[in-house]
Amino acid sequence: MKVNHYLSALLIVILALTGCENNFQQADSPVLARAGGETLTLQMALDEIPASILRQDTLQAINQYTEQWINSAITVNHAENIGLNRTPEVNRKLQRMRHQLLEQALKDYIVERNLGDIEVTREEAQTYYQTHKDQFTLDEKYIRYRHITTQTRTDADNANRDLMRGVEWREILENYSVNPDLQFRQSQQFWPISMAGGDVPMLNRYLNVIGLSERSPIHFHGGQYHLVQLMEERPAGDHPDLEWLIPQIEDWLKLEKARRITNSYIRNLYLEASANNEIERTNVTDIEQILSDFQNSTN
Repeated sequence: MKVNHYLSALLIVILALTGCENNFQQADSPVLARAGGETLTLQMALDEIPASILRQDTLQAINQYTEQWINSAITVNHAENIGLNRTPEVNRKLQRMRHQLLEQALKDYIVERNLGDIEVTREEAQTYYQTHKDQFTLDEKYIRYRHITTQTRTDADNANRDLMRGVEWREILENYSVNPDLQFRQSQQFWPISMAGGDVPMLNRYLNVIGLSERSPIHFHGGQYHLVQLMEERPAGDHPDLEWLIPQIEDWLKLEKARRITNSYIRNLYLEASANNEIERTNVTDIEQILSDFQNSTN
């Protein structure tokens, strides 16, 4: 489905002014499509399409989403017309999905209202690491290595020569790499040896056999030239650096705090409902008898 030039221009203006987070009213939003008795507006599409996809190609993203929406609207409308929405099986699934959605919405609501209590400081993460340090060990060898990818063999040879001469790594990447920023970031991290070399198997083989500071032979793969240099090693069973773990520990602690807060909230709901005699529950003995009677009736 094509979007007219007016809509294309409107998209550019809207996204430029609001950064894909506009707040104009739904009723004022231009209509992109109608199908199956439903209406899709620009605002509805912008609310659903991830911002990263919109940034890549806004017009294409809107077009693709509109086409998907039309197919979905037609399909749902037909399913309703032939009565599938009234079958017991579909109703059971809809009810279960509704319960799950509301339960998760409540948990999200609880977390949102307690964000201040869920925050984790760097000091908390460091303390947790020191207390549980023995639990953090590398399950395989980790390495830090340099990987440069070039378009031509000449660039690869020049990069290899500059590495041997001790030229700054960043300068080498800027001069020869097809993606200098990414390859610089990757060279600052430690990687499990099983993942080292990315999607170029031969580089992984080289990294398993070359020594520290040694460079691999230049390897041609995927239409480009590759070269790796091993910089550091950490053996299996060693303790990883705290800097590697801080972000992960912070995430774990946040999740644990959120879990405790939501569980406490829901437990209070249970106690309140119980105190108000809003809960009825069959005892275990009666359930056992019910199951027995059911099994006898089905045999």
